[in-house]
Parts: sequence; structure tokens; C-alpha cells
Amino acid sequence: MRSFRVLMMGVVVVGLSGIGWVHAQGGKKVPTLTPADYAEIQHLAVRLNQGADFHDSDMWVSVWTPDGVWTRPNGREYAGHEGLAEYRKTRRAETGGRTDTRHWTNSLVVTPTADGATGRSYYMMMNVSTTPPTPVSAGHYEDVFAKTSDGWRITRRIIKPYGAQ
Repeated sequence: MRSFRVLMMGVVVVGLSGIGWVHAQGGKKVPTLTPADYAEIQHLAVRLNQGADFHDSDMWVSVWTPDGVWTRPNGREYAGHEGLAEYRKTRRAETGGRTDTRHWTNSLVVTPTADGATGRSYYMMMNVSTTPPTPVSAGHYEDVFAKTSDGWRITRRIIKPYGAQ
């Protein structure tokens, strides 16, 4: 009799666990990204870097969703196309219009999510006006991407610099 009760309790526990697992699987499905999706997402970093390096604000802003958010290392956020364009204008004024900084972004890992994708990549900024070029900053980016009617765009980017910068 005792063995029967233990067996029945085991069946109930396994049954409830199975029901919970099945219910948990019923949430949003994570879509599979195509090779074209990965390439388009990776190309966003290229356009962002070149837009920054050559002060092409239109190119730089074009990779963001209309409500995109750029979070700087100091925690300051620039949101929406207007706020992002203002940030680029400020950066151009701070550098006097010089184009002596280059961004390198690599080792991008893209992970599909139910709402789009996330990404993490390393970056290095170099001052190319010196011989040899010298590092200015290094760290990694944490990104959130969304597929829009215009293709993939960045909805959020957080800069995580390494060391004291």
C-alpha cells in the first residue's frame, strides 16, 4: 500500500512537471534568422562606424529605429532619430570636424529573440592621425535589433568600455 502511494505521488509530480513544461513552451516562438538576416545585422555596424568616422550623420542615424536609444558610458542616453542626430552634431563640434578616429567592430554574436535579435561585439577606436595609429578606446557593445519594414535596425546600443577611459 505504501509503495502504491509513493508510486502515485511520483506519477502526479511527473505529470504536473510535464504540464508546466508544455505550458512554458507555448510562449512566443523564437524565429530562425536567415544568412541574409545575419549579414544585414552585421552591416549595421559597418554603416554605424563609417557614419561616425566620416561625420555622415544621415548614414549613422539611418541604422536606428525611430525610437532607438544610444547609451553612452556615462549613462547618458540619446533617443529617437532627432536625439541621435543631435548627438552626432555635438560629436562633430567636439572634434572640430576632424575625421581622425576609426572604429573597428568585430566578433559580433547575434542571438535570435522572439522580438528580433540581440548582439554583442567588441570595439576598438583608433586615432589614425598618429604614426603608428594609437588606441583611443576599447570595449564591447550590447545591442538590440528589430526587423522593420525598412530592414533590420538597432533599437538599443549600450557602450561598455574597458578600463578607465
